[in-house]
Amino acid sequence: MIKTFPQIFFLSVILLVSCEKKNNTFDVKITKQESGYGYQILKEKKVFINQPFIPAIQGEKTFKNETDAQKTALLVIKKIGKQTLPRISIHELDSMKIAY
Repeated sequence: MIKTFPQIFFLSVILLVSCEKKNNTFDVKITKQESGYGYQILKEKKVFINQPFIPAIQGEKTFKNETDAQKTALLVIKKIGKQTLPRISIHELDSMKIAY
């Protein structure tokens, strides 16, 4: 039984590694617009989402500062990670205290 423990351990590690989800990392790039800020979400250094304006509100209003754009982009990435639609609601903007 002692000899089989290393074999079982080794097989368990291989199984865990093979079942592990691929690490889909995203990067955020804050973009300067004419009247404020937007963001891009990059996947493997390619633009995955380009959001020059605040989502969920009517019109084309930009974020007032880089921090607001960053907070919103990170929420979108969190939603992508949970495999839900990366939609942002006005309620979510309000809860993050995003000025619009």
